[in-house]
Amino acid sequence: MQDLTLLSLEKMLDTATLRHKAIANNLANANTPGYRRRIVSFDDHLAKAIAARDPGALRSWRPKVTTSSEAALSPDGNNVSLERELADLMKNSLVYSTCAQLLSARLAAYKAAISGDSRSA
Repeated sequence: MQDLTLLSLEKMLDTATLRHKAIANNLANANTPGYRRRIVSFDDHLAKAIAARDPGALRSWRPKVTTSSEAALSPDGNNVSLERELADLMKNSLVYSTCAQLLSARLAAYKAAISGDSRSA
């Protein structure tokens, strides 16, 4: 049986890593004419898979980078907002850090259960 929590945390870490790359790319192209910001979507799928308790659906799904269809913010067709990207970067960093801590705690609990050490759990 697959641990849905471990699988969810793994997918969330993978998604946060991909999202970080997309945000970095957006920031690097903030002044590039015609550039459209990249976004990574995954949260809705994760919520549905967890609610359905379906690890198979979660295991097979991969986060996707898409191009934002939001209106351009500048006359040159670029739709990157530095403020939004920096806010998204901070939020993503918190998500990654939280997931990493939860994953570490979950693995420590498994280790304690395997070793029979009730003080570590």
